[in-house]
Amino acid sequence: MLVTILVIIGALIMLNFTVKRDLHFEEEVFINKGIDESWEVLGNQFTEAHLWSTNFKSSKPGGKPKLNGIDYLHRETMTEKGENFQELDEFDPDNYKLSYHVSKGVPGIAKSALGDWSLCKVSNEQTRLNVHFKLETKGLLGFVMSPIISSKISKASTEITEELKYYLENGKPHLRKLESKHNNN
Repeated sequence: MLVTILVIIGALIMLNFTVKRDLHFEEEVFINKGIDESWEVLGNQFTEAHLWSTNFKSSKPGGKPKLNGIDYLHRETMTEKGENFQELDEFDPDNYKLSYHVSKGVPGIAKSALGDWSLCKVSNEQTRLNVHFKLETKGLLGFVMSPIISSKISKASTEITEELKYYLENGKPHLRKLESKHNNN
């Protein structure tokens, strides 16, 4: 009986170190603004996402730069769950693309979190935004919790692209952001 229990415990421990799941999220949104105006907010104002995203209570630049053309390493944000850093891995204003990984604030059941955002000119007055986000869970708990995590991230991904689109098209934050500010005061 003791041997059986030890074998089961050993198997669970091994599973905890080897089990993982990759969760992928994609959004495509058409924004009724030109690509340069859209990049101004998405790229050049990357560290000011708190102005339009409900997810961020505050955001600011931080860290020693490693990429040409920007004078910071990451965006430091404060969310309801605490501090979070999105460290830029690519910042390409010529091709309207950026990518980052979450270097601080990844949930304990996640091994990594990566984001890729890009803009494509549809016309002089319309831009397509493509967002790809990948979260790699770790351990047995991360594997088991992945459906719940997936649902929450999917909702957040939809909301953040919706709020960016609204901000770009209307020059002011989405009602959801305004209500969250009111409730936070």
